[in-house]
Amino acid sequence: MLEQLHYASLRNLHLLQKADKATVVADLLGLQSQFANNPKYALQIRAADFTEDTWQQGLVKTWTFRGTLHAVLEEDLGLFLSAVGVADTWDDRWGLDPALKPYWAERLRNWIAAGITEREALKEKCLEAGMERETLESVFYGWGGLLRDMCSRGMIAYAVSTAKHFVPCSPTLMETGEARKEVIRRYFRAFGPATLSDCAYFTGWRVRETAQLVEEANLPLRSISYQGREYFYLGELPTEGAIPECLFLAGFDQLIMGYKDRSRFLDDEDKAKVTTNTGIVFPTILLRGRLKARWKKEGAKILVTPFRPLRKNEQKLIVEKARDVFRSEMQEVVFL
Repeated sequence: MLEQLHYASLRNLHLLQKADKATVVADLLGLQSQFANNPKYALQIRAADFTEDTWQQGLVKTWTFRGTLHAVLEEDLGLFLSAVGVADTWDDRWGLDPALKPYWAERLRNWIAAGITEREALKEKCLEAGMERETLESVFYGWGGLLRDMCSRGMIAYAVSTAKHFVPCSPTLMETGEARKEVIRRYFRAFGPATLSDCAYFTGWRVRETAQLVEEANLPLRSISYQGREYFYLGELPTEGAIPECLFLAGFDQLIMGYKDRSRFLDDEDKAKVTTNTGIVFPTILLRGRLKARWKKEGAKILVTPFRPLRKNEQKLIVEKARDVFRSEMQEVVFL
């Protein structure tokens, strides 16, 4: 049963058969993006139409589930912002007078729409327009500031790139409850079979609220039981299929972030090797369905850190998969 659960996850999250980029990003409910290369690697692993030059097109980056940055389809921005909840009024966070926020937010958005998209250039425009230094520090506060408030309202978002610059946005917002029902539907279609606790962990909502949303959405969910837990899913469960010998996962991969209980692919003794105490989730490698190593890319090299010594045939599997994923970019796999 555990293998069937895992196989279904791998299939639904596009790790067994590639799909187009838009389908991958929509099904995965975005790609967690604290580090710039993670969404790139997630798509390089999953998207049939991935290219180095175009993978960012149609994507924007903003704060969504669990208050973390995600790269999402621009057309889905309104859905995710609405599910998180858009404030009706401006507050005094960042030490800014709520009465000042809409004025400067509108001016900033207009400058960004006119092509002034980088932080330093925007700071200069603010000073030229008469913004006081104390206000400037709050607007561009490193942990958010007014720019984050603007992102949360859908006025702007980050471009998906290594450089920090902004793009203007005009998403269609929804009622929060309706948006959350749609997120619930997408979650159990792509991440199922999963428990209500898994869904609550991924979205950052309470388990009780998640259960209520499932009931209100009236979804045709099916379920299976395993070791006293009920796992829900939409559609059909695969009755057969082999788990691949080797798969690469990106850092903060949605396969890992999608479940509170990761026992279907992670052994207890290896948890600390996948996730740090500060919440960093490393790029990892699945061998026959279990997480067995970390990896990172340095230039044309793939550096692999096994959780325990690997056999020669396991090293060969990793080298072959690395060549398949990274192709001409990669010249060598180094086992540390």
